[in-house]
Amino acid sequence: MAVTVPTGAEHTALAGTVDSLTDRLGTTEKGHDALGKSVGSLADRLGTAEQGQSELGSTVEALDKRLRAAENVIDQRVRPTPHILRPEDFGAVAGKDCSAAFTKMLQAVDQGLQPDAAGGIPVARHTIELGPGPYILSKPWMVPTPGRAQGLVVRGIGKRSSEIVWTGEGPLLTNRDRWMGVRWENLSFRSTNAKGSFLYSSSTGANQDWHFTSCEWRGTWAYGIGLDGPETSNTNSEWRFSGCHINGSYTTAFLWSGMTPASKQQDQFLNFWITDCKVEYDSGDAFRFDRGGHVTVTGGSFIIKGVRPDGAPSRFFNLPIVGHYDSVQHLNVRGVRFELRHATDQVIFSKWSGGHISFSDCSDTALGFQAHSKTLIAHDYDLTAGGGPQVRYTQCDLVGQHRFRVGSASTGRASVVYDQCSRKNNRTLASFLQVVGQGSLPAESDLTVSHRDDGDGITS
Repeated sequence: MAVTVPTGAEHTALAGTVDSLTDRLGTTEKGHDALGKSVGSLADRLGTAEQGQSELGSTVEALDKRLRAAENVIDQRVRPTPHILRPEDFGAVAGKDCSAAFTKMLQAVDQGLQPDAAGGIPVARHTIELGPGPYILSKPWMVPTPGRAQGLVVRGIGKRSSEIVWTGEGPLLTNRDRWMGVRWENLSFRSTNAKGSFLYSSSTGANQDWHFTSCEWRGTWAYGIGLDGPETSNTNSEWRFSGCHINGSYTTAFLWSGMTPASKQQDQFLNFWITDCKVEYDSGDAFRFDRGGHVTVTGGSFIIKGVRPDGAPSRFFNLPIVGHYDSVQHLNVRGVRFELRHATDQVIFSKWSGGHISFSDCSDTALGFQAHSKTLIAHDYDLTAGGGPQVRYTQCDLVGQHRFRVGSASTGRASVVYDQCSRKNNRTLASFLQVVGQGSLPAESDLTVSHRDDGDGITS
């Protein structure tokens, strides 16, 4: 076999090729080494980033824990949750029947009663807070319970936002000689049953000092608040309504004081304050005092929107019983606008035989231009059982007619004064004032009428 030996030139070229490949291999190794270093650097940076993210997560978690702790501290300061009861804590679901939950909630209030630090009647240690309703109740919420208690507070988040809907018959609340010093705030109450009522309060010494602030009643009711009690009763006093809305319809009245007038001791149901309220309801009496009262009404809009189903008058103030004890025949109405939309509407009907009734800076002329207003008996006083109150109208705008019915038993104590008043219609004494008796006008001693600086020029 013949062997070919490369020439010198070929040998030189082959050596150059080997050197070139060696150089390229070295360059590749250097690139690989640089690439390895880059990968290592990236791995280090990724590890650092992951460590930073972990540290950041720990920091965020720590901040979240601190924030929750701060919120808990604030919550404990602003809303002492151990003393707040909510229907939802007892299983209530808005829009469904919550009767059982509300019963358990009030039982919790009863169980939490503690002695008064000053040694008086036990006091509540819980406040009831209602959230967005409606809370539907088919069974009574407050039922007769032995013993007396004070200091119950029931609070909502706003009118119609927190609403209790009563679907049952009879009273939603029965306070039988138990609760006093009770506050209701920012709530609505609605009845879907014409035989339902809001509160029946019967007392022989408790049941005083109830305040309603920014509350509303609507729907159909037999009555709203009924005050009652035996002859030994001498409380059911100090009732305040501030910024409330009396809506709906009432077979009898929204506030019916003295449901059993034969019990004369009920004359001690006194001290009622109605301030800046919207008494704008469909029918019935707004305030009925069968057994007297010391009543002050300040400001507000009073409107009767409908008529009773039986055609009987609806009245803002109904004082239907004659004969009362001292200091409980007093009605003072200031700065109220009345709107009488129907021929049967009345601002007041009274059979009081003494005391004082006054209207100052009031107007009931809003619908005086309508046909029914001229013959409307807007203010009606029955003095036939013997005497009457001292009645005064000061700076009032009056609609329709005023009627005074007198009889042979009149004692001569009744008088009425119109001071700087004017009238929308019936602007003469003969057309405005009806004084009716048994067959003829009464003698001067039966009733005295005075006019001072009259806007229509009427003189006494």
